[in-house]
Amino acid sequence: MGSSRGQRQPALRMFAIEFTQSSLPIVGQGEFDPSFVVSRLGAMTSRMLVAGVIDNMERRDTESGPGYRGRLRDSTGLHMFDIAPFNPELHADAEEILARFERGDRFVVLMMGRSRHYETEDGGVFTSIRSEGFREIDISRYHVWLARTADATMRRIDAHRKSRELDASESGFKSGGIPMDLIPGLLKSKEHYGDVDDSVYEVAVMRAISMSEGIAPPDEAPPVEVNVEASPKTPSKNLAGDEAISKAQEAIMQCLGSSDGPVDYDTLIRECASAGVVRLTAEEVIDDLRDVQALIQEPEFGFFEIL
Repeated sequence: MGSSRGQRQPALRMFAIEFTQSSLPIVGQGEFDPSFVVSRLGAMTSRMLVAGVIDNMERRDTESGPGYRGRLRDSTGLHMFDIAPFNPELHADAEEILARFERGDRFVVLMMGRSRHYETEDGGVFTSIRSEGFREIDISRYHVWLARTADATMRRIDAHRKSRELDASESGFKSGGIPMDLIPGLLKSKEHYGDVDDSVYEVAVMRAISMSEGIAPPDEAPPVEVNVEASPKTPSKNLAGDEAISKAQEAIMQCLGSSDGPVDYDTLIRECASAGVVRLTAEEVIDDLRDVQALIQEPEFGFFEIL
């Protein structure tokens, strides 16, 4: 029997560095049409299979009921994820993960989810994952995920490099040997992003391969810091320690204080980067200002204002 429902999209393996640098959403027009976030390498991401250490986890009470939000850290950076109130079948496991995280346990989780995006007023795009399911995995299983995700990423990198010498059309890419499943996304990526430095993703792949061979456990691997769109006012040297925390707090409070309404997450991160503070420190300071010092609040997911 036929159905008007769209086909279920495959779950792509993707490192955080590729997903978080994506800024091209494609929203489905029909009721059952899938939406995508297109990466700089041309991956059309609707559903994802990601893995990493639970870096942060919290319960969030909403009008629709309890939900959860967290961060998953792989070898290249951080995935933001949420578990929605309308997925109560996931809540018991989410509570268990939350309790373990609050006890100080650190463990690796494999997560299936849908790609999501939030567009800011200035045209920026903030990505996250809406979890459909997750489970704890051991280090050997994580290393398998790293190796397979590295393979999938290198396949996209190879296609992206081939495309530079080809006519930017479906027939041109097909005649140049680019796999058919990568052509639609690669065409959209070329049109939106232009020329992309794919070497940063290759570095991330090399790091993942090293980890998959057991060189470093995931909870000791710092995320790769990549400045894709360098700002003219970004200092050449990053700050560290208490100085970085102080500068981040100052930049965040000044940015929020000068705004007439809530400020999106990416804008705060950029302000911190302009002050010489790396992304991971900026994220920790945002969490501290909201959860510990109670100086700011998050009235809507991804947007902040002074409390």
